[in-house]
Amino acid sequence: MNSVDSNEQLPTVLKTSSSDELLQRYAAGDRDFPGSKLNGANLNSNNLSRTDLSRANLKGAHLSHANLSNANLSDANLINAELLGVNLNRANLNSTKLSGADLSGADLRNTILSGADLRGANLSYADLSGAILRLTDLRGANLCGTNLRNANLNDAFLSHSNLESTCLLGAKLKRTDFKDANIKNAIFGDNKELSEDTQLQLEMQGIVF
Repeated sequence: MNSVDSNEQLPTVLKTSSSDELLQRYAAGDRDFPGSKLNGANLNSNNLSRTDLSRANLKGAHLSHANLSNANLSDANLINAELLGVNLNRANLNSTKLSGADLSGADLRNTILSGADLRGANLSYADLSGAILRLTDLRGANLCGTNLRNANLNDAFLSHSNLESTCLLGAKLKRTDFKDANIKNAIFGDNKELSEDTQLQLEMQGIVF
């Protein structure tokens, strides 16, 4: 039996392919837009909190300084999207595609990013305190000055990432991969679930616990 695209099973009324339509429907009280096609849409500085944009195509979209707190963006495509200073506090970005996205200065506190693809993304000076990043792919990402205090980074991939001056106090680091990462001036301490292999890897790079 041939598989069917889950997006094609969604009622058409839930989808939108225009930023103007999305904003009009949001203003009217609608919050459900799963599977929408909004690639390249300009939604800068708009309030879209608690919106369901799961499985939406937002590739290359402009969402800088938008309010997406408590939004559902799980499995969405945000490749190369502009998300500077965006508010994603407590949002669900489980398995979301964010490679090449610019999230510099973003509010990602307590955000779910498990299994998300953030390869080559810019997260410099973003706040990811308390975020869940289990199995998240951050290879080659820029995390310079990022706040990862108390974040869950178990089984995350951080090889070749830039962690200069990043705060990792209290972060969970079980089987986290830091191979060839730049950890100059990164702050570690009280790291829960720190596995021996991860500790050895970091100590070989100059970190003292």
